[in-house]
Amino acid sequence: MFDSEQRYQFEDFVTDTRLAKADEDLFRLLKRAVAQHGYDRLSLWVIDDPDLPQRVHGRGVLHNFPEDLRVYYKENNCDAYDPVMQALKMQTGSLDWEAHEKRSNYQPAQTRLYNVARDGGLHNGVSTPVWGRNGLLASLGLASAEQGDATRANLDLIGALTAQFYLSYKRLNAQTPSPRAKTTGITPKEAEILSWVAAGKTDAEIAVILNISRNTVDTHMRHIFARLDAHSRVTAVVRAIADGLICP
Repeated sequence: MFDSEQRYQFEDFVTDTRLAKADEDLFRLLKRAVAQHGYDRLSLWVIDDPDLPQRVHGRGVLHNFPEDLRVYYKENNCDAYDPVMQALKMQTGSLDWEAHEKRSNYQPAQTRLYNVARDGGLHNGVSTPVWGRNGLLASLGLASAEQGDATRANLDLIGALTAQFYLSYKRLNAQTPSPRAKTTGITPKEAEILSWVAAGKTDAEIAVILNISRNTVDTHMRHIFARLDAHSRVTAVVRAIADGLICP
């Protein structure tokens, strides 16, 4: 799942973000991590996270997107029709802005929004959702100031970086202790299965490796999601690594 050839290793990103003492330090680490994929524009949007105070809710809580684009977005109430955000609410993985535009029938206001974004220097955009038990908590938008094939996106790794970044952001800003702090961890069998997930194996492949049925793997994965309060495989892996439950 994780590209071992990246100069800034994911394991180091986990360690560094866990040690970060301020939002600015955390954001700097994320910029370093995603720069290796060709992204140099970042924006965190906290949508609806009950663990975080209202003062940190909203678009661009941490960002380096162009200010004129942020003004356009607010003045034109773009959150009501932003096609990427609408689509993001329907899926668990990262969403490529340009690919979504090509396969969708945008309304004029939606096309205008993304033309403004491109004219403002946002290209090759990707947004990654952060899900919780109560729905969509936040999203992280990434883009490149360069046109063309400037990015080298590994969307699984982008998802993992986003999950770890947001966990650390919540650690610094949560108004109440996270319910996940009460977790008792995972069983040895669950840790074994999740380690194979981190290695990029599918449920079917894990079933063959461990000589168990695919239904048994699925049952273990559902227990893992519940124990770690995770909505996806990537989030489960990231949280298990961060808590020292598995080693990548």
